[in-house]
Amino acid sequence: MSAHWNNLLRDRVVVVSLLLGSTMFTGAAEPQPPSSPQQFYNQGTQKFREGKLREAESSLQVAVASQNEKVQIPALYNLGHVRFREGIEDLKSGPNAKAGEAAANHANADAESAIHSADLALAGWDVNAIAAAYMQGRGARKELKAATEAVKRSLETYGAVLAKWQRSSGDFKSAHELNISDQDAQANAEVVDRSIARLVDSQKLVMQCSQCTKKNGESLKQKMAELKSRLPKELKKQCENGEEEDEEDSDKPPKEPKPGQQEPKPKDGRDRLLTPEEAARLLDMLKLDTNRKLPLGMNDTAAVPKDRKRRDW
Repeated sequence: MSAHWNNLLRDRVVVVSLLLGSTMFTGAAEPQPPSSPQQFYNQGTQKFREGKLREAESSLQVAVASQNEKVQIPALYNLGHVRFREGIEDLKSGPNAKAGEAAANHANADAESAIHSADLALAGWDVNAIAAAYMQGRGARKELKAATEAVKRSLETYGAVLAKWQRSSGDFKSAHELNISDQDAQANAEVVDRSIARLVDSQKLVMQCSQCTKKNGESLKQKMAELKSRLPKELKKQCENGEEEDEEDSDKPPKEPKPGQQEPKPKDGRDRLLTPEEAARLLDMLKLDTNRKLPLGMNDTAAVPKDRKRRDW
């Protein structure tokens, strides 16, 4: 009888222990948000490790703004990495500038051919030649419209990336100015500046394509109006094929997405400014974890910056 009661009591103790453990687990306090420059620095660096770049940038900005000398320099250094990588990600997910440039060149060549055909047709009064030139011009205008939109998206992406990389360069330079012996920060700033220079060169080429498509579009529009004015009414309807309104809209600027509406992403995966391999090579140019470790300063697992004493924050 005594053994029976002992077993029953033991079972009740186990049940109570399990219930208490469950209560303690479910009632565990949520991690407290950072409140000090060191905590914002650690949080920002951890978010960077996790690939959460926007959150990392926000936390590191707070650490820098605190003017706390203990964290300001390493926070600037890490912030430079975050912003450079943000630009890389934008290039990887953005439109393919090279493909857009090629499309624009092809569209410009077709437009120039259509303009030449229009001039030949307008030199005479052959209705069939005028109709054929008009139809050729319609096709060229649609191609110009698509190329113009592609170039516009590329330029927008370039502008956003340049802004981030310029800030990245400024972060590294500021870190070096605050600590002249920090040669890694200076080297990283030089790498970012070279990347900016190459991107600016690419941007100029795309802008030249944009100017050329605009010029050809205006010339073709004028020729199309002259061709259209010479077409008989019935033949004009046949050529337009119910798409007159669309043709007129082809010269308007591309519609901007409505608030909260995103542009559809390409399905074939080819519409990219930068391939993953190119992005990896570009990132390898920065001194991340080779000659110098990122100054994470996070407990005992923190990486130790080159030429700096270990800091446990």
